[in-house]
Amino acid sequence: SVKEGEEGEWELSDVTRASAREGLTGAIRSLAELKGVKIEEESALTKAKTLEEKAYTASKVDSRTTTGRRPDAETTQIYARKAGNLVIQVVEAIQRGDDGSSKAAGAEDSLDLCDGNREFVTAETAKAIFASILGAEKSAVRKIRLSTKSFGVDAAEVAAQAFAACRDTLVDLDLSDVIAGRPEDEAMKSLKCLCDAVECLKLENLDLSDNALGEKGIRACATALTSQSTLKGIAFRNIGCSVAACKAIHDLLACRDTLRRIHLYNNMSDDEGAFSIAALIQETPCLEDFMMVSSRVKQEGGQRLAKAFIGKNLVSLDLHDNILGPETAGALVEALRSQQHLKHLNLSETCLEDDGVELIAGSLMASAPKLETIGLAANDITPDVCPNLVRCLANKPCLREIDLKENELGDRGALLLSCILPSKPNLEIVDLYQNEIGRAGATGITKSVLACKNLKKLDLNANYIPNDCVDEIVAAMKQAHPEVVCEFDENDEDMVDDDTDPQELQAYSEGFDEELARSFEKL
Repeated sequence: SVKEGEEGEWELSDVTRASAREGLTGAIRSLAELKGVKIEEESALTKAKTLEEKAYTASKVDSRTTTGRRPDAETTQIYARKAGNLVIQVVEAIQRGDDGSSKAAGAEDSLDLCDGNREFVTAETAKAIFASILGAEKSAVRKIRLSTKSFGVDAAEVAAQAFAACRDTLVDLDLSDVIAGRPEDEAMKSLKCLCDAVECLKLENLDLSDNALGEKGIRACATALTSQSTLKGIAFRNIGCSVAACKAIHDLLACRDTLRRIHLYNNMSDDEGAFSIAALIQETPCLEDFMMVSSRVKQEGGQRLAKAFIGKNLVSLDLHDNILGPETAGALVEALRSQQHLKHLNLSETCLEDDGVELIAGSLMASAPKLETIGLAANDITPDVCPNLVRCLANKPCLREIDLKENELGDRGALLLSCILPSKPNLEIVDLYQNEIGRAGATGITKSVLACKNLKKLDLNANYIPNDCVDEIVAAMKQAHPEVVCEFDENDEDMVDDDTDPQELQAYSEGFDEELARSFEKL
């Protein structure tokens, strides 16, 4: 039976839970017997108690939503489903000969709690989790990941003791998603406890993602941000990073001289937040990996960020899903034209349009010789800018991924791109989903990748390819790359342009190919 907990929380009575544990004990023994494995009742009961506790705490987390509570009956079903899945996992582990007694965490170099199961961690559970570290004379743990386990204050205090026990070795700490389902006041206290415990460490990497921090949460993490002067990487993905929170990050982060990686994702920073992050970038001389994705940054914020990148030796830059516009592309030109180590560039969904893409292509023409991945999806790119874009990509021999989906390349753009793909020995992904490509372009692209030995994905779906041509593409790809699945369920044959002259298109692409060859002869 379901009983009413504190503040109307979902709870099960002790009698109900005891009955569930008894049922789970029988389920474990029966399933194990079907698998040809015998397990004693006492051992099965111990495992049943453990998995029931996991299912119960995970269900308590799931019972809370952003708008209140789930119906009790729905949460009870979640509880039953989780318990059933855990029974299967337990029996499979027994079948593999894994009795659950893994090596002592203190004797290994890492501890990872992210096993796909959400749990409310109590002080008692935390003591069991960190027992090997706390009981070891000297810990060798270098990395701890607590993600998906929700820590209350008592449990956080136990974790803090474990951090202290690893003070001489711990360099990588993942505190992402560690307060889910907690009331705000308790969540902030737990987070503060965990971050205060970081003070004794010398971390290289810290992840605070998925914690719905906001400015209040960033302030709760103040000790971790101000005490770590040797950090190389920090992540704030999906934390509700508002304008005020961005300013707090700028004000508190102490590791300016050593920081190489800053990741922000799915936040609500807007232009003003980008101003604070741009100021931080200017103060981090070693920055090489920057991500500020889906953060509501527009033209002014984008231009400020672009100017901050000038003089940096970037390896990876990801600004996708922001409304940057051609204006930001213009501001990025000076920063990009000097990049000699850039390997990854993602400017997808940034409203660049032809003008912006033209500027980006021009800036990369004589830079980024080691470029491996480029993302320019959903930027309203038309065939008009494709000659310069393809010229830019032609001298990038290390390209592995080209993402141009959801543009308007058409047959002309696709044929130009097909001229350079055979010269990319490392090519793995070509994404041309939804690009108004017809028979000529699709055929040209397909032929150009048949000899690419490392190809893993070719997406020509949602285009305007005649069905007989689709069959030819599928057959050719199946023979050359049987492991690559080509889907055409969204292809629209009815949109085929019957007025397109195949001979004209062939002459167009051949002329461009010859021009490229002459250009390389002059280099």
